[in-house]
Amino acid sequence: MDLKHEPVAVVTGSTTGIGFETSLAFAQNGYRTFATMRDLSKAEQIKKIVVREHLPLKLVQMDVDECGSVKEAIKKIFEEEERIDILINNAGYGLFGALEDLAIEDIKKQFETNFFGAIRTIQQVLPIMRSQRSGNIVNISSMSGFIGFPVSSIYVSSKFALEGMSESLSYEVQPYGINIILIEPGVINTNFVENIVLPINTREISSSLLASPPSPHSSSSPLSSTKTSTIYSNSDDLKRNKNKDKGKETTKYSDIVKRFLFNYYPAMSTAPDPKKVALAILESIQMQPKHSFNRRHNLFRYPVGQDAKLYAEAKKKISDSELHSLVADSTLLMDN
Repeated sequence: MDLKHEPVAVVTGSTTGIGFETSLAFAQNGYRTFATMRDLSKAEQIKKIVVREHLPLKLVQMDVDECGSVKEAIKKIFEEEERIDILINNAGYGLFGALEDLAIEDIKKQFETNFFGAIRTIQQVLPIMRSQRSGNIVNISSMSGFIGFPVSSIYVSSKFALEGMSESLSYEVQPYGINIILIEPGVINTNFVENIVLPINTREISSSLLASPPSPHSSSSPLSSTKTSTIYSNSDDLKRNKNKDKGKETTKYSDIVKRFLFNYYPAMSTAPDPKKVALAILESIQMQPKHSFNRRHNLFRYPVGQDAKLYAEAKKKISDSELHSLVADSTLLMDN
């Protein structure tokens, strides 16, 4: 198959989960795909699949937290392909915990990756897309990008910021035939739980819940999932640090933290596969017209998963107070 005229897709955060599956899905459908990641030593699994299936996929090192790394990676891809048609901003992670407990440094790191990381890549591809007068920028948001949830105020804030930036950006790039696409997954079954960042005074609660078998009566908690390479709350890590953290004061918000995580952890284990999100991203691109000049609409939203669709509809149809009660009932219930 001659692929030299096929579109070029760039995916960030491709080590595992949604980014991993999205990179493969695009390559398997003929797109010349560049799977980018912070640490190429973690790319063995995707390398094996590429070789086995003879896929048009290449690996590029890129740390979205670093301006120089992003600039160099995008430059390398453009010099090789002379175009970039699709940018998929997937890199990100979850910082959970009560707002009062979170260190300002950790809050800044959350935005550095989830929000500023996307801005860095967008700023580098926009001159390319403007010049070719076409392109699709896909930002992986979350249902947490349009509804607030307990114990995740900073993660939610980073996704709200991503959505607001995307809305405003759509007006600026419309004259150049560039589409902005927001993918809004609900809970997706990735390794997101293992890599959640938690404040020290919350980790023991998390560790005890992860050590307990999930309850079959736990309700599903609506949060999205992306990947982080910074592992603060990995269950093995928590066990190693149990004695070190012992004696430290537990969060004053222990009840609400426990209630939320009690529902969230089991929900993750039974959630849809990340391939479902990858398919939604692929379809969002395939549904776009090839020539989008002078169209009055170039911003598209795609909730993924029944939970995301339920909350998207609820936000449109019910009052703020009713929505608040719905979220509380869905995320904070516990068995007696």
